[in-house]
Parts: sequence; C-alpha cells; structure tokens
Amino acid sequence: MAMEDKRWWLWKPPKEAKYVGKYVPRRDAAGKASGWHKYINDLELPGMLYAKPLRSPYTNCIIKRMDTSRAEKIPGVIAVIRWDDPWFKDKWPVCFWENAPLYSPRLRSTGALPYIMDRAWWYGQPVGAIVIAETEESCDEALKILSKDTEWEELPFCLDWEESEKCEFPIRPGFEKILPEAKGNVEFSPLYWEFGDVEKGFQEADKIVECLVRWRDPNTWATASAWTAIAHWTGNILKLWTDTESSTNARSQLHDILGISMDSIEIESPYGTCEFGGMSGVLRPVIATLAGILSYRFKRPVKVIDEHSRWEGCEHVLGTYKFKVGFKKDGTITAVDIKTIAVEPGPFPKMNADQVSKLFEGSKIPNIRLHARYPMINTGQRQCTKHGAPACLVHYVVINLVADALGMDPTEVALKNDGWEGHDIRWVYENIAKKHGFQTERWSLKECIEIGKKLIDWDEKWHPPGTKILPNGKYHGIAFGYTIAWSHTSNIGVRYALESDPHPRIYMSLCSDGSIKAISYRADTGVGVDTSYSMILADEIGVPLEQIYIDVFSMKEFRLSPMAGSLGTSINTPLLVYAARKMKSKILEEVTRQIDRFKGKSPEKLDIKDGVIFEKENPENKMTLSEAAFIMGAGISVEVSLEELFKAQPPPSPQPCMVRQVTFAEVEVDPETGQVDVTHVVRVYDCGKVINLGAVRGQLYPHWGIGRGLTEAIYHDPLTGITLNDSFAQYPILLMNDIKKIDIEFVETGLAYGAYGSCGCSEAGAAAPTPIIPLAVYNAIGKWIDDWPVTPDRILKALGKA
Repeated sequence: MAMEDKRWWLWKPPKEAKYVGKYVPRRDAAGKASGWHKYINDLELPGMLYAKPLRSPYTNCIIKRMDTSRAEKIPGVIAVIRWDDPWFKDKWPVCFWENAPLYSPRLRSTGALPYIMDRAWWYGQPVGAIVIAETEESCDEALKILSKDTEWEELPFCLDWEESEKCEFPIRPGFEKILPEAKGNVEFSPLYWEFGDVEKGFQEADKIVECLVRWRDPNTWATASAWTAIAHWTGNILKLWTDTESSTNARSQLHDILGISMDSIEIESPYGTCEFGGMSGVLRPVIATLAGILSYRFKRPVKVIDEHSRWEGCEHVLGTYKFKVGFKKDGTITAVDIKTIAVEPGPFPKMNADQVSKLFEGSKIPNIRLHARYPMINTGQRQCTKHGAPACLVHYVVINLVADALGMDPTEVALKNDGWEGHDIRWVYENIAKKHGFQTERWSLKECIEIGKKLIDWDEKWHPPGTKILPNGKYHGIAFGYTIAWSHTSNIGVRYALESDPHPRIYMSLCSDGSIKAISYRADTGVGVDTSYSMILADEIGVPLEQIYIDVFSMKEFRLSPMAGSLGTSINTPLLVYAARKMKSKILEEVTRQIDRFKGKSPEKLDIKDGVIFEKENPENKMTLSEAAFIMGAGISVEVSLEELFKAQPPPSPQPCMVRQVTFAEVEVDPETGQVDVTHVVRVYDCGKVINLGAVRGQLYPHWGIGRGLTEAIYHDPLTGITLNDSFAQYPILLMNDIKKIDIEFVETGLAYGAYGSCGCSEAGAAAPTPIIPLAVYNAIGKWIDDWPVTPDRILKALGKA
C-alpha cells in the first residue's frame, strides 16, 4: 500500500470502508452488560489486603494528636500508617492538588505536598493515616475509631473566592513552599494576556456593552464508583492494576520513590469509569503509586480504595467573569476585555489564557485581553473534567451580548466574526489551509449553523428576549452558541506524546489463523477505544472486524497516547493508519514471495478485501488471508512509532482551527415557579471525519453540560463548610427524560489535523452545552441573571417574585 503523500491529515479512509464512519456495536457491550467484563473494583487477588485513608471531618483543620492503638486492635487490621511513619514519611506520593502530581525527584524536592499529611483544607480530604486490613469492613471500622481518637484543631475557612483574597488567615498553609510567587491567598500570580490593542479596539467601536456572570455554586465531577488501584510486588516485578490513562505517571513515581526499574513495573488496565480531563493526571495515578508502595512494603497484594474521591472536587467553571465588548453597528467585534476571578487556573496558567482560548482560536476578533486571578478556597482539588466550559462560556456570552445589543440574529453575528487568531476564516483558507493541502470549498461554521437552524426551526422561533409567551402561560426561550471543535491540532499532542516514556508506538503481527494482533496500551475509560481503533485497522488492512485483536489493556513497551484533551484522536489515528498500511504492504510483499499463485506479481497489483487476497486485474486469482497465513506461518510483523511517523512528515505549523460545533436550545420557563423545561437541544459537530459513529454520538449527548447550567451544584453548610449533597441521591444530575428532544448531527469537512482530517470530540457533550440554558432563560424572561446555574429561585428573583 503506497503512501507517497505522507501528510496524514489528507489521508482518506479506504473507498469501500465497512467500519470507519459507521455505527458498529461496541465489542465489549455484551461483556459489560452481562457482568462478564471486570472493572478494577471487581478484581480480587489471593491474600489481598485493603487500604483506605482517613478522611477529614472538617473543612479546614490540623491534627494535634492521634492515637492509633484502638484502631490497630480491630480484628483484621494489619497496620495503621501515620503521616509521620519513619519508613513512609519520605515515600508518600506527592500531589500538587490544584494542578497535577509531581513525579521527579527534582520536583519532589520543592516541597510538594504528600498525599497523606497532618493537614487538611477541605471536607473529606485524605489526612493523617491509612488503614491496612484483611477486609474492607475492618478498614471501615478502624477508620471510624481512628477519627474519634484523633484530636483535631478546627481552623477558619472560606468558600467564597471573591472574599478569600481578603482573608487574614492562610487558606492552605504550606503552599508557599511550592508557590513562592503566591501572594496571600492567591494561588498563582495574576495572569495578564493581551492580543492586539484592546484600548484601540474600544476606540474604534460604535458601541460597548458589559455584563457579569458568577458561577456561584461549585459544580462537581462525580464518578460511578470509588477510585481503586491494586498492586502486587512479587520480589522482582511490581504488577499494577489501574484504570487511569496516566499510568506512566504512576510508573515514574514508583521508580523515583522505590528505585524500581520501570521495566520491572507491569501495568494492566481493566475497564475504567469516568476519567476525563485533569483528573486523569492527578489522583488516580497517585492512588496507583500508593498501592505499589504499600505492596512493596507489606509483600502482599494491596487494593487501595479512595471512596470519597467521587465528590471531592469542584469543576473548573467556577468563578466570576466580567465582560466588556466593543463592536461595530454591523456586528463586527472590535475588542473584548475579560476580567475573571477563576477557581481553576487551567493546566498551564502562565502559558495560556484558558478562559479566552476558544474565542481566540475560533474568531477573527483582533483585540482580546484577559486579566485572571486565581484565589484559594476551602473546597476540594479543582480540576477539569471534560473541560473547556469557561472558554465556551466566554465565547457564547460575547457573541450573544453583541447580538442582543444590536437586535441581530446571533447566528449572523457568529458568522460575521468567525476566524482564527484575529484572521478571517477566508484568510486562513488562502494563506494556511491551501498550503497544507486542504480543500477549502466548505465553511464549517456555516454548515453547522444551517443544519442546526433547520432542526430547531430557528427562523420561525427566534425572537428578542422576553417577547414570547406561550398559550400555556410559560415564557418561551431559545438560544444559540458556537465554539471550536476539540483537538483539531497535533501540535500539543506531539509534544505531550514525545516527552512521555515510552514514546507512543504499536506492534502488529499476522497470526497463523489470519487474524491480526496489535499491541499498544491505552486505558479505556468508557469511550470505546478497542472498538474504534479496531475499526481503523480492519478497514485499512481489509479484513473483517472479528479478525482484528488489539491488546490495549496491558502496558508493555508499546503504548498509545492517552486521550487527555481529546488527543486520542489527533495523535493515535495517524499512528494506527500508518501502522495498518505498513502491515498491509508487508503482508502483500510476503504473499508475492511465498505463495505460488502470487509469485512474480508486484505487491501493488494485489489487494485485500473482506479477508481475501486477490489480484486486482484478475479477481478470480484469490486466496483467503487465513489460508495464506497458515502457509507462510508466523513472522510477519511491523513496529511503528509516532517518532517515525513525524520524522517522515513533520507536523505542519501553524495548525489553525477550522472545525466548529454549535448548540441550540429551546426552553419553557414557568413564571410562577421558576421551573425550566428543556424542550429541545440541538448539537451539530464538525468532526472533520467521524471514526466511530456510535462512540462520538454518545459523547455528544448534552445532559452533563445542560445540567451544569441548570441544576448541578454542590452545596456546603455555610457554618461548617461540610458538603451537604455528596451522593447521587441528593446531587441533581439530569436523566434522559429531563430533556424532551435531542438532535445530534455531524458535519465532516476534513479540515482538521488528525488522520482523515479528523479531530477530537470527547469534551463537546459537557463543556459546549454548559452556557446555553442560562442564555435561553434570558431569551425567555428578558432579565439577565448574573448567578449561574439558573435555578428556580434565581429566576424568580430576576422576575421580582422572590
């Protein structure tokens, strides 16, 4: 299979692809539904011990005294390990709770905070000790007693980020060691970021508008089960069972802490649950590291269970956003100034302007400025999970502010300002995209908007805010927003992937029965990795899906890039296609050498389809791959690395974002109760190229994002700071029937930098729909609500009824 053009973003799927772009039942569906497939929590090993941390009963506290004697006497308890245990005190995994684990000895020496210490600054934080026991029940009983036998000093706390900077007490003592630049209770130095000349842009504007949004209630992430990891030290091999996609992080920490060779650390990843965004690199690898340390110490298998982790954190959309936008009378935006007090600084606070990143990458606005501050508060670690909500919020609000001020259709304002980094989208096509080989006849945003408008009947239903009352007495609201699609570029992914150890690579071999075995580790957190990647391999090689076996669950020397930031698509698909095409070429070369009926033929004259090798000009001359493999025996294999691919074709630069997504929502608001009924949500997404239709459709269902803007919030007791609704019985997630109608459609422009011109999508179901319901409610009642989510009490207050 010739690959003269090495530009993977221009590669096309095989003409008669049976799988790519289609709906294919998940290969693991039956096993999951029947309970046959095992998740990490299902695994049990002979002689296994259990480990659970003590949890802080207070919002901000320090341990004054701890008596472990009664807890140690509980039947089944092996040990109670205190934070200051002589053997462990220098071996605890370290966490930089607000951003990421610190892995190397150099970073450990900066004073990074250990997973267990005598200090806690949020309710439920692991603190003081870990109990090791023969059963979970023994752990639980010992932890109850240990909490009672610990003398706690309660400290003052603050849950309001707008007030925390003024607090005279330290919110989180100890952070000055790792954040010497922090001033008082400000977590990071303020970020000033400016593109263009914002003041000049305001001078050129015909009109300037301002508004405020406070995302006041801590949105949370929540998983269906406790975070768990298992380790077994056998004397020369440390075996880990962990469902984290960032298992290489655990490997690195264990190597640093215990001095074990990374080659001696083997990892298996059973099926995992709900690990998206920043959490992939924070606590789960730490829990796996802790399991490895405990097994090394006690010479038995150990399962670490972190139950409260489901509810510890708050989503990074939290914060205050002050908008100032200047624009011309025709809707052209000349300047945007955003001031934020943000609770989560993004992964690289000093390197990017996270809150305005999507506005910057998805518009031609020539002047953008961000002033962001990052205060500390006494809630759990703040991490993205299917993140991007702050940037989507900014993008949606800016477009709708201008449209509202001018009485314009917001879809027209969006089209007028579409672009990339200050450039019009047509400039991008002419000056960059065409040079990279893209076909530029299509306009992603225009196509997405046209499809979405038809689905929701926008031209008939759109109206100015507060002007439509339905026959049932409810206010009708409708809203639109757009932003960029995720992970359109390989730039970040290349850096991330090549700095990891080992570099992403894949091994493929032809088995004697004609099946293709591929080995490359990648934890599956529920997005159908095995199925999607097998679909690509099957189509590219030309065999039925059932002849592809891909081992993504065991980490050996081969691994794929983790999905963080949806990078799984933009990084792994080029590698998979490249490997599959090399494998197919090698099979055909060997066939012409070893199989009599094909001897003397050029490999280019042969092809494989449906598992049958045949001569293109004489299709009757054929043989099944199974028959050929039996004759040729073993030995046909390829090994391909991402490094090899990028040496053959360096990634182009720059890689502008040309793919878009849009959200439309329709609501009815009851003016007597403040109840919001979501009657219709439309999501249109340009994937560049759909790989797995079922997987991408499932990830675009908007319940998570709609819930963030409407119902989902964690509430704390203002007197104690204790979380009041830390269970699914009390946390108001949306169910399938809570949105009356959902339409999801796709556009495939091929204007992205993954294989086949594809991009990622996994954050689109949560982040992009997050701001849409508050905007739809505003369109319904004609009153702007500063505080989001837009709960009934806030709606009634805006209407003057509360």
